[in-house]
Amino acid sequence: MAQTIVSEMPDVTNFHTAKQFAAYVGVTPSHFQSGSSVKGKSHISKLSSSKIRNVLYMSALVVKNHNQYSSDFVQNLTQKGKCAKVIIVAIMRKLMHIFFGILKNNSPFNQNLAFSFLT
Repeated sequence: MAQTIVSEMPDVTNFHTAKQFAAYVGVTPSHFQSGSSVKGKSHISKLSSSKIRNVLYMSALVVKNHNQYSSDFVQNLTQKGKCAKVIIVAIMRKLMHIFFGILKNNSPFNQNLAFSFLT
């Protein structure tokens, strides 16, 4: 995952926040609305490389199904009525935030700190 993201993304110093970093990858919601009466279905923006999103999708599936910290986060979103793909995209976005923090701070991965957002 890390190799794909580093090779496909511009330098992390181009982004001021993790939100901008995730938006560049295209894992943020994009809402369709025309005027005040036409509201379409929301989708992800898909701005950047599809390779990154493919790697993130598979990584998010692993986090969702096998990470001990993610069960409360997944259960919370399920109780709110979110479907499985929306939950996976939310995890993808969270993974990009973790990756941004590691690159921006030039620090090693710390599982307790990284997955504290899921508890």
